[in-house]
Amino acid sequence: MSRRAPSHRELDDADWSQDALFARPVRRRSAAIPPPIYHARLRERSAVAKARRARQNQLRQAASVMFVTLLVIAAILLLVRVLSSVEPPPPDAGRVMNLLAPAPSDAAIQRAVTKSPFLDRQPVETPPITAQAALLVDMGERTVVFQKNPRERRPPASLAKLATAIVALEQAPPDTRIQVPESAATEPSALAGLGPGEVLTLEQLLYALLLASANDAAATIADGIGGQDYAVAQMNDLARRLDLNDTRFANPSGRDAEDQHSTAVDIAILAADAIDRFPLLAQIVATQVHIIPAGPANRAYSVRNLNGLLWTYEGAIGVKTGQTAAAGGNLVAVAQRGARRLMVVLLGSDDRQADAEILLDFGYRALAARG
Repeated sequence: MSRRAPSHRELDDADWSQDALFARPVRRRSAAIPPPIYHARLRERSAVAKARRARQNQLRQAASVMFVTLLVIAAILLLVRVLSSVEPPPPDAGRVMNLLAPAPSDAAIQRAVTKSPFLDRQPVETPPITAQAALLVDMGERTVVFQKNPRERRPPASLAKLATAIVALEQAPPDTRIQVPESAATEPSALAGLGPGEVLTLEQLLYALLLASANDAAATIADGIGGQDYAVAQMNDLARRLDLNDTRFANPSGRDAEDQHSTAVDIAILAADAIDRFPLLAQIVATQVHIIPAGPANRAYSVRNLNGLLWTYEGAIGVKTGQTAAAGGNLVAVAQRGARRLMVVLLGSDDRQADAEILLDFGYRALAARG
């Protein structure tokens, strides 16, 4: 069956439809219509992320600034602390014996003095002192600044109590309780007035021994560490260990005895050993007044340091006095000004405090001249 050809009318209608179709205006999207919604969502997320990143950056910057600020503050505080902690160096922990003890004669001491670089600038005048023997030592450098009969044997008087204190602490701890023996009451003055049968600690007895120079305290300590003979043997053993070749002890209190003697050099070594090796002794001898409180077996006591320099001389920090008829006025005194620590030893002085002040002033002038 053949297809029918279209009629002329049908062709005209088709042509018209074609023309009409193309003649219609093209519909365009209005400019007011927003873009697809997912684009808006993407832009919203991007803005949030940017804001979040901005806040994070701000936090990081703030944290960095805070960290740097803390570092600067810490550095400033550390610098201030370092600068504020700068102090004169502590005294040399060595012993005077390192320089003086090996010297067998005055000539050896003179050689040690001659090596001191400030001697040429010292005043030529000899300090006017009344002591029969004297020694002035720069404890920092362990050099002799002044000497007078430094190896002349003389009675040590109560300077012997330094040896008693040392051997007591070598034998027993400070809290050791010791009963006052009956024999303590028979000791010659000075006395703390300890009552026989009372019980005190070794530390309390050391305050009475070294401040008030109490002979009853010396007898009690000796009795507590083994008896007087044992204590004296230990004191002489200490002298041997420190190479105090011109020193011999006969009793723990230092009262005059025919076979008891020492020298200015030996006493300087002994005193340096006491304060260098035993912080408790350094603390005690620097105390002006000490109260021993009453306890279950003892009365209360107040002991006052006999070293008047602690009240009158700038920088005085101890150490011990001594006085007997045979010895005269004896004194070991230490003073510290800044980094300079001087020790003066006087034996047989008519005015030990004035002599000590003269020699200490002389020493500080000599050190200042040295520069």
